Amino acid sequence: MKKILILIALIFSLNSNVYAKTELKIGALLPLSGKNALLGNNIYQSILITIFELENLKIKIIPLDTMSTNPGAKLAFQKGLDEKVDVFVGPIFYSTLSEIKNLEGFKDKIFFSYSNNENDNLPNVISFGINLSSQVNALERVFNQNEKYIFFGDSSNFTKKVSDKIKKLKSKRIQTIIYKNYQDIDAKTKKVTNFTFRKQKHLREIKRLEKIQKEKDAEKTEDAALHAKYIENLKKHDTLQKVRFKKVFLSSFNEELIASLSYLDFYDANYKDVQFITLNLWFEKKYLNEPSLENIIFPSINYQAYQELNRKYQKSFNRDIYHLEVLTFDMIPLIAATWFGTKEQKLKTSMFNGSYKGKAGNFSIKENKTNRNLLLYKINNKQFKKI
Repeated sequence: MKKILILIALIFSLNSNVYAKTELKIGALLPLSGKNALLGNNIYQSILITIFELENLKIKIIPLDTMSTNPGAKLAFQKGLDEKVDVFVGPIFYSTLSEIKNLEGFKDKIFFSYSNNENDNLPNVISFGINLSSQVNALERVFNQNEKYIFFGDSSNFTKKVSDKIKKLKSKRIQTIIYKNYQDIDAKTKKVTNFTFRKQKHLREIKRLEKIQKEKDAEKTEDAALHAKYIENLKKHDTLQKVRFKKVFLSSFNEELIASLSYLDFYDANYKDVQFITLNLWFEKKYLNEPSLENIIFPSINYQAYQELNRKYQKSFNRDIYHLEVLTFDMIPLIAATWFGTKEQKLKTSMFNGSYKGKAGNFSIKENKTNRNLLLYKINNKQFKKI
């Protein structure tokens, strides 16, 4: 399998191999208005930035606004056909593809989707998102021991897929806990930590010691005061007994992930005794401020590359880069390098098969699916650390 470096500098260095072709027309099939307008415009902005950095190449970007609706998606696609675009970048959501896949002319065009969908892949659509398989493959390092673990997640179809994928790893699952909604997290974490039993056991121990204390007080033994102090210390806690498990995988995101770990911490399952593992956190800063997320392990792209792009965004736009925007900085150069590196006047998905080194890390494309060599990170002292 060939190895191609997708670096802007490389494209300039290969001018002798760039074929004299008409300009590359890229149709940006994105929600530029409607409820998903912010997301769509951010990604469109990332496309413009990338093309600006490829200024020596003839590339035209054509905005195709889906208006965040199904009828809008159909109109946007038809506009792309009328403009005779060579390749569509987008859509963001797989549901948009489902809406336009049966339209006339769809099968004749190539799409680079931001979706991480792995099922029901269409023959002319390359899913460029960070898929679940890539994340699970990266986690093999922390699931390659005989250590048992608990699976904890929501009741979504995605979590069911995660559960099935994780089963292939070597570590043995001892329990699966599924919560129905945000309000159910408290009850489920309380159950998995066996908190009620441990608390009752703790209270029985206090009563037993208090009975002994009465005898010591009556006999005025030398250690009576020390024994009483020990009992008072026990009363300050619900339980002192630790949980029995050592590893938990969480299929939760955002506030639900934070809530799950906060409740687990409250019920005595904290990072000092238990290793918590989850999926890609995309280096979102909000997670750094949560004490219960200390030492959590997750797979992701190259952090140094992410920081480099993020600094560019902070300087130019005074904001952090959105995670899907990161993909653009590999996607557009790949499309351009393939287009200008062949005599063919029409792109085919097979042209993109291969292994690549991009800004966000190494990846390969095979059978229209993008597989990424992700790295493992953990949160340590309010910083993301590679492990």
